[in-house]
Amino acid sequence: MLTINPQNEYWFHVAPQHEIPIAGEVEELINSESLIDLIENFDGVDNIEYEHLAEVIEENPNNIDILRSLVGVSDKRMYLELSYIFYKTKFNDDDEKNILGTTLYEVNRHPLNYFKRRISGVNEKLAEKSLDIITNYLIEKGILNVLNSLKTIGTNQAHVLINRLVNVKEAQQKLTKRRGHGMEQLFAQVLHELGVLFLPKNKHTNPMAQDPNVNRITFQVQAKTPNETWAFDIIVLSDDEPYVFTQGLIHTSDPGQFGVNKSDETVTIKAGLTNHNQENQTNKELWGLVDGIGFTENKPNTIDKMLNEFDCFVQLKTFYKTGLQLHHLGIIKIQAIRFDMNYYSETHATQMFEKYGSADIQAIYDETMPAGKEIKAGHAWLYIQE
Repeated sequence: MLTINPQNEYWFHVAPQHEIPIAGEVEELINSESLIDLIENFDGVDNIEYEHLAEVIEENPNNIDILRSLVGVSDKRMYLELSYIFYKTKFNDDDEKNILGTTLYEVNRHPLNYFKRRISGVNEKLAEKSLDIITNYLIEKGILNVLNSLKTIGTNQAHVLINRLVNVKEAQQKLTKRRGHGMEQLFAQVLHELGVLFLPKNKHTNPMAQDPNVNRITFQVQAKTPNETWAFDIIVLSDDEPYVFTQGLIHTSDPGQFGVNKSDETVTIKAGLTNHNQENQTNKELWGLVDGIGFTENKPNTIDKMLNEFDCFVQLKTFYKTGLQLHHLGIIKIQAIRFDMNYYSETHATQMFEKYGSADIQAIYDETMPAGKEIKAGHAWLYIQE
């Protein structure tokens, strides 16, 4: 039975990665134009060597981003390794400070742009040494072989390979975050169409809007304070009061320790909210905006733990549960729901309605079009008064 437990429901409705919406666009790190510009720097050069590479970097330090990507080095990996090298390098063997003019007894990390600026800085001695360090760093990573190979096969063919082997890898982390924000925006858009008030107020138009924080005792919105507040992705309001607190957890790959920690936090939040409800005779709820196949990596310590705590959980394919549950809470009025029978069998659709619907909502399992404003919400349409 589909609704016999939350796990059955979650895995029946789980969305594959390609279906989960992405907020905004993630630009290619290496596009055709930038690749052509880079390769054209080596026109007339039979074999690219140190001096050719150093010249390209000196003329435009931003080429470093393309070059390090061509040898599979992430921005973070490069700036951490350069931080070590710069702090351990001296101009002269008997110097008591490194080339940055600081002590040899510590290492601090600096972003990649910091090292780019050293190349074009006013300190000519440091600029020359910085260029040498970065050029040799990239050579040790194999950049000369890559550039000579790309020059041989031509830029058009090279971009096809780079787009698949480099750009996709570079975009993965950004896309992971953007998918989470994409789901949050879609969730907020459904709330907005239903006429529900929520925080952040502009989440339906700005998926990157700052998460609201609430006091761990009063569950009232306040400024973020360590050990005193919890952050939520979206908070539904009832009579201008925070009422439904939503955690967004979208994992299309291994959630890792982060997922385990967030699951533990969910348990703690639910215990706090339960205490608050008992002391104040309220029925505020904790919801989960959850989806993704990544939870298969560690079900017991992530998704299973959370599903047992949420008062309601919503997935990409079950956004309609938002309206049904808010109707049950008395926050909005749903007139009817029409299930997508190209996705559901009548048995499954009936089971979902019996669990989440209400007696005063019309359930439709065919193509009948009821009156009211239609709102697409996952694999169903909700109808509210025009």
